[in-house]
Amino acid sequence: MSEQFQPPSERSSRTGETRRRATAKQEQIMVRYRPLAELEKWLSQRVEDRSSKKTAYVTIVVVLFLFFAAPLLLFLLTFLSQWTAFHGAGTATGAALGEMMHANIMFLVYFGLSALGVAVATSTYYHSLPTHLQLTADGMKLLWRHRFLNKDGDTVPWNQINCISLELPKGKTSPLDHIVRFNFGPNKALRLRLGAIPSGEERARILQGVEQFAPMLQRDAEVVEALELPPDHSYTELWLQALSGPPKRERLKPLEEKARLRDGRYTIHHALGVGGQGTAYLATDHVDNESVVLKEFILPVYVDVNVRRQSLERFEKEARILKQLNNDQVVKLLDFFVEDHRGYLVLEHIDGFSLRDLVQKEGPFNEDRARELAAQMCTIQTYLHELTPPVVHRDFTPDNLILRKDGMLKLVDFNVAQQTESTATGTVVGKHAYLPPEQFRGQPTTQSDIYALGASLFYILTGEDPEPISVLHPKNTKPEVSRELDSIVAKSTAIELKDRYAKAQDVEKDLIASSVAGATREA
Repeated sequence: MSEQFQPPSERSSRTGETRRRATAKQEQIMVRYRPLAELEKWLSQRVEDRSSKKTAYVTIVVVLFLFFAAPLLLFLLTFLSQWTAFHGAGTATGAALGEMMHANIMFLVYFGLSALGVAVATSTYYHSLPTHLQLTADGMKLLWRHRFLNKDGDTVPWNQINCISLELPKGKTSPLDHIVRFNFGPNKALRLRLGAIPSGEERARILQGVEQFAPMLQRDAEVVEALELPPDHSYTELWLQALSGPPKRERLKPLEEKARLRDGRYTIHHALGVGGQGTAYLATDHVDNESVVLKEFILPVYVDVNVRRQSLERFEKEARILKQLNNDQVVKLLDFFVEDHRGYLVLEHIDGFSLRDLVQKEGPFNEDRARELAAQMCTIQTYLHELTPPVVHRDFTPDNLILRKDGMLKLVDFNVAQQTESTATGTVVGKHAYLPPEQFRGQPTTQSDIYALGASLFYILTGEDPEPISVLHPKNTKPEVSRELDSIVAKSTAIELKDRYAKAQDVEKDLIASSVAGATREA
């Protein structure tokens, strides 16, 4: 998939728009072309799955065998053949042994020459394949940019190209197997396989180059549809790559240190945690030169295609929700992609600890600190609930609230979040101690997150998980909690929706009032 991505934030959108404008003004447009992309990925994964030490040992053994053991074996066989022929001359046994030795020698010679021939042929074929497509005002041409070969193909002028068409080879069904034909001359064409162009954005650059350098060139409507970026192009890429590929997983183990993903853009450092659907990894983004978190979703392989589709839809759902969010207190989605039947969300790395980790390490928080954190929770929920449609997190717990070192609270993990566009009954998700009764019935609302807010406030005040489906009173567990704060938690966790806070802003107002009351008592 592409190394370029349109992130959800306005900053990134502006950056993407700047890049598009800059590209439009370029005198040439370069597009990567990789006819053996699948094979290259397979080989790179085989190398990554082995440690560098093991790879070095295997390489040394192979080199020693080819340069020392094989010639020595050939010399010994030749010597034995001559010795047998000399000492066994005139006997049937000696003649048979001599013929066997000679046959072994010839086998080794032919085998070595065949291996060398295959290696030379393979290398020649690989270097004969182009690596880039260049579009300029003069025309278009293929480029070879290999380590040992650097050359340009012949330019096909735009005025010689008759039309652009799309064809699907016989026996192929995947959209990525389509061939884009730039037809010129009698029975001549420059043929490009869509699957050999790494991303939708790079395919769109071909269409952009045609529109920029040869706007009058005839092109079929299906060509434009195949090359242009659809509104949700990132999701289209997910569907094409996840569902059109063969149902076979290359990596069978969790990612190891120094494993590289997405054409080497991301390098894994270590696992941060393991969940039911996959693992979260700390990684380095070599394009932006920053630390990121890769959240992995294991997509099923050996199942019906509809099951695979449903699993991909769940992954896509979280990506869609995160993509639309733009708030400093909500984890930012930087990228997302599917590789080896695993979905990856690339998220900003938050330098801090969850509220649960902090309470377990430092003990319950005092009222002032708890009140300040609760106010930040209200700010986060106000932002989510005022979106159109509102976003209900459904797992608003101390585990998913990360406190940065600068004191900012950030919300993570939107895996079970949903947009409340209808009143349809859904599934029961979330940690039971933080779920209100309507969420157990599969009918969460924005007030369900308020219940979880009150339960989280109970936890950071007492250091104990709340009793499920209960009106919570932290003062019963910790008598020094003020009546005002106890009442806020109780109203937040009311069983009936009519008795619960309607909006997070109302909770925040009472928090401010309780702070004033506490200051008055101290005075």
